[in-house]
Amino acid sequence: MKKKANQIDLVKMLFFILKHLWLLVLCAELGFGAFYMYMTRRMPETYTATGTMYVSSYNPEYIDDEYTRPGDLSSASQLIKTLLVVVKRDSVMSKVADRVSETHPGIDAGMVSSSLSMESVSETGVVAVKSTTLEAQLSADIANAVMEIAPEEIVRVVGVGNVDIMDYAVVPVLPNEKKAVFSSLKYGAAAGAAFAVVLLALLYILNQKITDLRELKENYKLPILAEIKRLDSAKKDPEAFLLTNRSPLEVSENYAKLRMNLFYTLVDKEQKIVVITSSVSGEGKSTISANLAISCAMSGNKVILVDSDMRRSSQSEIFKYETDKEGLSDVLAGRCQWQNVIMKDVAQKVDLLPAGHLPPNPAELLESARMQQLLLELNDAYDLVLLDMPPVDIVADPLAVSAHVAGCILMVRQHFTTHQDLRKALNAAEMTDMNVLGFVFYGEHMHESGYYSRKYYRKYYKNYYSKRTTRGSTLGSNLETARGSTLQTNQGSTQGSNLETTRGSTHINTQETENESADHRSVDK
Repeated sequence: MKKKANQIDLVKMLFFILKHLWLLVLCAELGFGAFYMYMTRRMPETYTATGTMYVSSYNPEYIDDEYTRPGDLSSASQLIKTLLVVVKRDSVMSKVADRVSETHPGIDAGMVSSSLSMESVSETGVVAVKSTTLEAQLSADIANAVMEIAPEEIVRVVGVGNVDIMDYAVVPVLPNEKKAVFSSLKYGAAAGAAFAVVLLALLYILNQKITDLRELKENYKLPILAEIKRLDSAKKDPEAFLLTNRSPLEVSENYAKLRMNLFYTLVDKEQKIVVITSSVSGEGKSTISANLAISCAMSGNKVILVDSDMRRSSQSEIFKYETDKEGLSDVLAGRCQWQNVIMKDVAQKVDLLPAGHLPPNPAELLESARMQQLLLELNDAYDLVLLDMPPVDIVADPLAVSAHVAGCILMVRQHFTTHQDLRKALNAAEMTDMNVLGFVFYGEHMHESGYYSRKYYRKYYKNYYSKRTTRGSTLGSNLETARGSTLQTNQGSTQGSNLETTRGSTHINTQETENESADHRSVDK
């Protein structure tokens, strides 16, 4: 039954994810918002003030040169490293804390050291001094105090070089978290999108619904008798789904294909009785049963549709008759004869045997000898008997007649029928030796290309009949030409023959006249 198992189609999964691209965008936005809220509420707002100093090495050998030599840059780089170590000393930090504490009481050397960072700008002689605290003014004061105290300490400790202040630190206006919006977008959006991808992949793996025809072909060996496009589901009236002469051409052709494939499977079978069922309710079995009966009747077959769903009749909604009408249940109960309760020509010369009154024991009635006798009589009276029966996975009614029918057709509705339900129905049919003739794939979202396009059908039939018309016109012209040539030839031949005949007759008459004259002369003599 199953050809492939536990395999994931990565291409289909990708298309499934792309189909739900809106969910990716939504999760990305939610991730950004959540990350931003976390940063702004859970993390305190900090302010960073930055000042710059220029460090140069003092070398008397090159003091009069108008350019800086590589040795100067190398010395300055070494001096910067020394500056970073010197400034971080406790004595320097204490001096900075003493100066800052005049305006900000409670500041000590440890707080200053933890807030301070220094780095060279692009490996040049420029040093950036940064201070990060919870207060904007405090950050600027610490950075400026360091830049004012550091030059004295470096000259005192090293003895060479020169440190100049380039820019004092200004009080920052925005906190650091406000500057991290783009960082929040990058990480938060990525996290949200990743969550959406994982969620969609999980939904795809857990989704057991049959989505397309290829999926049905790859997982089951049974033939697909036809794939039929479901009409507009917005129409609530079941009669709107009924096959008529005004139905779309592609729908009529699909039912014709189902009809031909069905009769092909019944060629070597004595019984022309077919059960149409499904795995669960709502897969369209009653609609397909009614339209298949109509399609078969259109081709000249004598067809009867038996509404065998005595629990929940659907044919009454399609063909518009009262549900309390006598029918199958009453025949099987012995209250009437089937010839007296069938409805003649309900649509396109299709006869219908209603379900009848609701019995307490439908399965037992279907297993009875009366049901067997009824099927024999219907098989003899009609070219095809279609039984619209309840779903296999819900009740055992279809299995009760498995020994008296040619087989069953299983409905598979797109984006509705699950693999689990379908396998359960196939297992039940196998247990009771029910011959499954094949599937009918029924859905609204068929491929709008090839044989499923209205444009294709219109173009095909237009070209087809135009070719026939052209061929007929050409054939007619050739035939008229041939007739004209034949007529001329015959006329010419006839005229020639008549002329020769006339000439011969004249010659004979002349000879006879001359002979008669000679005879008369002889007699006279």
